[in-house]
Amino acid sequence: MSSSILVLFVSILGGYSMARYSFRGKKVFLISFLATQMIPVMVILVPLFITFSQLHLLNKLPSLIITYTAMNIPFCLLTMSSFFQRIPVSLEEAALIDGCNKFQTMIRIILPIMRPGIVATLVFAFTGAWNDLFFGVMFTNSESTKTVPVGLSSFVQKFDINWGQMSAAGILSLIPVVIMFAFAQKYIVSGLTEGAVKG
Repeated sequence: MSSSILVLFVSILGGYSMARYSFRGKKVFLISFLATQMIPVMVILVPLFITFSQLHLLNKLPSLIITYTAMNIPFCLLTMSSFFQRIPVSLEEAALIDGCNKFQTMIRIILPIMRPGIVATLVFAFTGAWNDLFFGVMFTNSESTKTVPVGLSSFVQKFDINWGQMSAAGILSLIPVVIMFAFAQKYIVSGLTEGAVKG
């Protein structure tokens, strides 16, 4: 959840900047963000492993938080930028005329309108981190740092699979996701349909 909140925070600020401001190299910045989504995970695994090893972050949760945050920010930032582009600038101008400053305009006007997009982005970032098995297996190996998918994979033994316990644990692992979708489902559909990434 911590990586999802970090992703959401960076995506809101970055998405607003990309949607509202023009600066040199903006197109290159956007293309580089899209290009990061095309890099195979296997290519970055070894550099990440060496980096975390040198920083003594292996077998610690911060290594996963950093990885999931870095992996999800490009797509979420572009998605949030698309949401911001759909909000008329005239709304912000009207709020400024009424006496709000930029921060108040963001908090009182823009973010409430952006609620479906924010929820959709948060759900995407959360499910991306919650369901990941690959980095969890690579960067953690102790009981205290195991993520849910890594814990589920531990039921697969060398000569046997404990289907009963793995099925029970799998159902329990779905509970947080089901609760999250139950609260957020009314925002998710509208958020996903409104937030198509523009080229």
